Amino acid sequence: MLTAPFRDPRYAPRRLEVEHRAGGEMVLTNPTPYSTQFPTMTAALAHWAMKAPSRVWLAERSGEGWRTVTYREGHEQVKAVAGSLFAMGVVRLEPLLILATTASTMR
Repeated sequence: MLTAPFRDPRYAPRRLEVEHRAGGEMVLTNPTPYSTQFPTMTAALAHWAMKAPSRVWLAERSGEGWRTVTYREGHEQVKAVAGSLFAMGVVRLEPLLILATTASTMR
């Protein structure tokens, strides 16, 4: 693990507030404020593709080593998928969920 090509993501602290209501309901809330720097996940990816294009964005084990995707590569791949969806007539009127797997997970 010491040679893995990733860094500490510095996740927000896990905090949980529990409100018990008179009817027995429980309302769970994480009071940690979240960043509003980027309005969408793709905006963050575009930002880092410009600022640090060669930095590793995603990594997964591949045999004895790692298969990596840089911010630039990831951004290009996301734009290609978005362009294909647009060409098929998919528009932003409703949410879209894409479930995907790699060939290595289908054994």
